Amino acid sequence: MDVKLTTITKTISSCFIRTTTFSSEVRKMPLFFLIPLCTALAIGYLFKKSTDEIAYLAGVFAAISLILTLVLAPWQIQFGLLIIVLIITNKLLQENESKQIEATGKQSREIK
Repeated sequence: MDVKLTTITKTISSCFIRTTTFSSEVRKMPLFFLIPLCTALAIGYLFKKSTDEIAYLAGVFAAISLILTLVLAPWQIQFGLLIIVLIITNKLLQENESKQIEATGKQSREIK
């Protein structure tokens, strides 16, 4: 019984240490990547409201700012975005495959 209790307490303490280490990493995360992100959002708003040719220039500048934001973002945020993109892409591929299967099934019925 003593062995199990000591093992449990060691596991809990190691989990607590890992959690506090992660939270201290998050506190140390540089936030200067938010500057081009806010700039891109403001320019995107200007792009939506404007109909002149300046809107196209603003759109290009917003795209460049978004790319700069992704480059400057910490690895935790980049990794999270990568996971989100992979999940969304997988769902879209599954939907596309099901539409193709339905379309080929209808075509094969028409040919017969």
